[in-house]
Amino acid sequence: MDKEGRASFPLSLLLVLLFEMRGYVAAIISLTFAEDRTRLLKLFYTNSEQFGLMLLVGLPALIVLLATTFAGEDERNWANALMRFAQPLLLLSLIVDATLILWMFIEQHGAFSFGRAGIIFGWFICGWYLVNSRRWRFYRRHLASRY
Repeated sequence: MDKEGRASFPLSLLLVLLFEMRGYVAAIISLTFAEDRTRLLKLFYTNSEQFGLMLLVGLPALIVLLATTFAGEDERNWANALMRFAQPLLLLSLIVDATLILWMFIEQHGAFSFGRAGIIFGWFICGWYLVNSRRWRFYRRHLASRY
């Protein structure tokens, strides 16, 4: 809570949302390459189907990010109602992401890379945060109770 009695946005939640929206982040960064916009995307995604699936996986995180932006402390709106479903949306997104990580691991025949290891480690950290964080739980319930 800040001095005015409003719940402050947990910055760790922003990192979790950015991790789940890594397809969108990669797309935005790839727009900075003027000569070949697909060059950066080819580094992270071997085919366009993987990129499209990552955009779909990141969609619930994008919706939750928009809901946290538009949720009103004083007046009720659609974003406050959506905050009731933020936890299941993000956990469902993580489960689908785990399926895609497993598919990518099988597709590469179990070959180790530090990038994949970092993604798996980030996945576990995000899952732990969404399940155990008291700040996230308080923030979510506080905004949902305003509906």
